[in-house]
Amino acid sequence: TYEIQTEYHPRSRRCAETFPAENYGGGPPRVVPHAEPWAPFFNTHEDFLLSEILLEGGISKDLSDKLIKLVNRCVSGKGTLTLTSYSEVLAAWERASLKLTPFEVATISVPYLDRQVAYDVPHRALWEWATDLVQDPQLAPHFHWDAEKIYRCSGESKVRVFHEPWSAEAFWNVQSQIPEGGSPLGLILYADKTKLSSFGTTMGYPVVARCANLPASIRNSNGFGGGRVVGWLPIVKNDPKEDGKPQFVNFKRAVWHESFRVVVQSIVDHSKMGCWLKCGDGIKRWLFPTVLILSADYEEQCVMSLIRGTTSKFPCPVCLVKSDELSNITGTKIWPHRTATQSQELVHQARSLKTAAQRDTFLSEHGLRSVDNVFWSLQNSDPHRALSFDRLHSNNSGLFGHHLWEQFKALISGYGRREAAQIDAQFCAVPRWSGLNHFQQVMEVAFTDGTKYEDISKIIVFVAHNVIPRHDKEGWQLLRCLRSFTIVDLYLSFEEHTADTIATGRCELTRFGQLMQKYIDISIPMDGGPPKNWNFPKMHALVHSFDDIEAKGASRNYNTKPNEKLHGPLKKSFARQTNFKNILRIEHINFVASLIRSQIDEVDDIASSDVTSGGNPFEPSPGPSVPSSSITQGLELQGKVFVASQVTLRSQQSKTTFASLSAFGGALHAQLSTWLTNELVANHEDLPGVIKFHLDDQVMEYRSIRVVYESKVDWKQYVDLLYCSPSFHNRERRDCVIVRTTNGYFFAQLLLIFTCSVANTTYPICLVQPLDAHIGTHTAKDRDLRLHRIRARPNITEFIFAQTIVRGAPIIQDFRRAGDYYVMDVADHTGDLFLRCKEIFPS
Repeated sequence: TYEIQTEYHPRSRRCAETFPAENYGGGPPRVVPHAEPWAPFFNTHEDFLLSEILLEGGISKDLSDKLIKLVNRCVSGKGTLTLTSYSEVLAAWERASLKLTPFEVATISVPYLDRQVAYDVPHRALWEWATDLVQDPQLAPHFHWDAEKIYRCSGESKVRVFHEPWSAEAFWNVQSQIPEGGSPLGLILYADKTKLSSFGTTMGYPVVARCANLPASIRNSNGFGGGRVVGWLPIVKNDPKEDGKPQFVNFKRAVWHESFRVVVQSIVDHSKMGCWLKCGDGIKRWLFPTVLILSADYEEQCVMSLIRGTTSKFPCPVCLVKSDELSNITGTKIWPHRTATQSQELVHQARSLKTAAQRDTFLSEHGLRSVDNVFWSLQNSDPHRALSFDRLHSNNSGLFGHHLWEQFKALISGYGRREAAQIDAQFCAVPRWSGLNHFQQVMEVAFTDGTKYEDISKIIVFVAHNVIPRHDKEGWQLLRCLRSFTIVDLYLSFEEHTADTIATGRCELTRFGQLMQKYIDISIPMDGGPPKNWNFPKMHALVHSFDDIEAKGASRNYNTKPNEKLHGPLKKSFARQTNFKNILRIEHINFVASLIRSQIDEVDDIASSDVTSGGNPFEPSPGPSVPSSSITQGLELQGKVFVASQVTLRSQQSKTTFASLSAFGGALHAQLSTWLTNELVANHEDLPGVIKFHLDDQVMEYRSIRVVYESKVDWKQYVDLLYCSPSFHNRERRDCVIVRTTNGYFFAQLLLIFTCSVANTTYPICLVQPLDAHIGTHTAKDRDLRLHRIRARPNITEFIFAQTIVRGAPIIQDFRRAGDYYVMDVADHTGDLFLRCKEIFPS
């Protein structure tokens, strides 16, 4: 058992709080919205629902009119639909659009050579957008206005926790810089070009804003409170006569920063002096907006920080690492960090020089450009500190997808076609697991999705260890690098960290750096060409990865993945609804629709809770059950599912007899009688008389099982859906699980899930094949790659109570030894399985 202790920033004047762990992360009280959130913009609820369908579906005007006529013809009187044409839908949305801050257009003018070049910048005032969120009553309970230091306490042990931005150092430091009584309003900004048309001929340049004071579940969602487009930057057309010239590159950077200045202009003064605002909870607060996080890929980070990129002497936007030291990620060297003050002074110093050539030479020595950075005008918004490690592009698509994966494919191709086909076949043989992509083929397939690269990296060692011989020093070293990389990446994916997991992650990063250095030293290009250059920025970015977690919380706070997901809806709106024009008008209407939808959902949910519970709908609902120490407690048949503590048996089949289960052994009934008697006695349960099953006794078979478990990463509850079926989508599937016993844990494969009844008690039972045979001395291969080998006991099956299942576990066969398996500890996207394996296999 443990407690959670929260220490608030001294300037908040709030006392520290300690509360039980079971209350950790509990939601705030609910706020009742207006009973008719669609009014007065739409005449009825049904009018809004129909308009929402037309908006989300991107349906054309002609089809919209037909749908409205059809619905009106079919209306039975349950609701009232007053819309009669698509024009009335548009009129309703126009009325609703006034509910939130609309877009406006500003024009900037940037000098180039002997002329001024003008660009339009559509934007939504950033302060007004933030105000829409801050003053919303439904969002108000979710805002965190003070920096927090959160600790997990158990006895004398006390370890700090990092998750949301307000739990990390940057938020704390901002609150230390603003006047006492003020509250930071943290902003997360993202910008990147994207192709809008299917042929890639039309590009867009959205700026997306999120509020760091809101939890990730809201901030990274698609609903109201999630990321919104707040600006649309102009794209400077390439000019073959000017491309590559320093003055033209500087001009493009100046256009970017002057355009971005329009986007942030409304918060410039407030960042310095603050602004009193009445929030959605009715409390007036003195808010100081700050750009806490800049989320971008490397190319965009260079633009934001105004550094010169990969070809410069100092290619990192965060520190002053030299270009020939980017591959050093062993932690043996620390480079000075860039600061906004230093960059600004260097630019001003350069401008005092007489000639353009002198100014450019001076700044090139520092990797900077002679352009005023927009973020210099904002208080507590140093771009070099706000820029953050981008796991999607730096790790998944970058270091792995474009470098380690290419090295691996070249290695396997060098072995020959047979080995390449073997890799494909073994990828295909990987058991299916929820959230993990399944690959039929990988060696000849070009991937562009970072998530697919991430999943390949999780699988690769488990399907290649028997293909790459250990005597191939270069290939084997690459495999060791891949294993370490995957562990580092898994640590970086944690949605909640402690000081301990950060320290362990740093140690693994040092190990990865050392393994990579050895690989670089011994690798020889197969084509006889020059050796691969590993000095590139996405390699070096790992150096700052764990610093960013301490400064800004978990990597999901600044990963570009949630922002890039917004590209899809923008492209859809662009193609279907705007006739390639006025995309921001549709984006604004979507913003308004998300607000109305969230309010309607809240009204419906509260009404539903009130009806079903018959009590107070604002009382927090109980979480999923936790494992019970009693075998007979928490058992309940609910329709066609059977609930047993934290486990639910699903996919109910027809009742069957022990005789029909002869495939699992002719003496199954007798073995179950003995086992159940012994278990009930051992658990001090009352025996319901003599337990003796017969061949014609009936049992109820189930084909799937739902397990709720508490994650060792963030202590929240997650669900595994496990299957035990002879034909799941036309193939046999029997998942593996971790089983809890009085002596520890063991892995097992599900063979049969059923319930049997004795007297008036029904017991949920699983027949499993235990994977706990003695291993003996671990092989050199297992030690090198740090693999967790488990072994089946031949021709042995066991019964377990379903409640003893802790969670599921993805297991893959050892392709060289029948009956041996490996636990795919990094395949679980939550990280929980990895931490459990560290406890189960401490060596």
